[in-house]
Amino acid sequence: MSKKVGFVGLGMMGNPMSKNLLKAGFDLTVWNRTESKMKEIVEQGAKAGTSPKDVAQKSQVIITMLTGSSEVEQVVLGKNGVIEGLTAGSVLIDMSTISPAMSKAVAFQVAGKGFAMLDAPVSGSVGVAAAAALTIQVGGDPKVFEAHRDVLAAMGKNIFHVGGNGMGCCVKLVGNAIMGANMAVLAEALCLGAKAGIATDVMIEVLKNTGGASTVMERRSPNILKGDYKAQFMLKLLFKDLGIALESAGADAIPMPIVGLIRQIYAQAMVDGKGEQDFSAVAALAEKLSGVSLKK
Repeated sequence: MSKKVGFVGLGMMGNPMSKNLLKAGFDLTVWNRTESKMKEIVEQGAKAGTSPKDVAQKSQVIITMLTGSSEVEQVVLGKNGVIEGLTAGSVLIDMSTISPAMSKAVAFQVAGKGFAMLDAPVSGSVGVAAAAALTIQVGGDPKVFEAHRDVLAAMGKNIFHVGGNGMGCCVKLVGNAIMGANMAVLAEALCLGAKAGIATDVMIEVLKNTGGASTVMERRSPNILKGDYKAQFMLKLLFKDLGIALESAGADAIPMPIVGLIRQIYAQAMVDGKGEQDFSAVAALAEKLSGVSLKK
């Protein structure tokens, strides 16, 4: 008999992730604050929940995939929240990217009621989520992790247990800080070459064979060449994550001056109206400031 899984949060990432749980044969109940976003997945075989509490009451494993720390706190701990519906043996897996401190605080509240929680934020774009090929970094009890690896494996390809509660969120912030810096400096450097008259596609082909090569360049250079920044990972969400990284660094007295500067660049991109676009749209800002075009 398949596990009963609940999924709360059917946004850009939650939608394909929940579909993959259905494809894997899990008995799925879903809930989303915007009810219309539930229609497609329900038509494909999921059950519709009436609240996070209701989803929890009907599920053995409850997954939350939400925008930020305050949303997770409200959906899990608030009125009609997940915590009110947990039943014997239930496990909460929060796959949102939130503050490690908040993740630990929510896990503490959940543990106080006698239940376990894993934080399991994901790395990968919408396309990667659709292909069930996400990288998932997990914090929490290793025994709970192993017991529910099958659920995670329906959504991801590279699954790592990285430590206790909150550590999954911490590793995700480490990755996003590097990714954001990489994208911003790639954009600036390409503008340097473009100003000198070098074609962007030529620079990228050369860079692939140098120490300047990166996964960010490999995956996002088509966006730059086309000037097409349809969101796979919205710039405003990276901006949010960089802010969380800096808050966490401040709490632990870890200097992150580079990340602080990089966040200001993304802040300018936000002011420039690129928040809803893919984070690689920071290249469009670099083009504007440099007076060049990187498009092929």
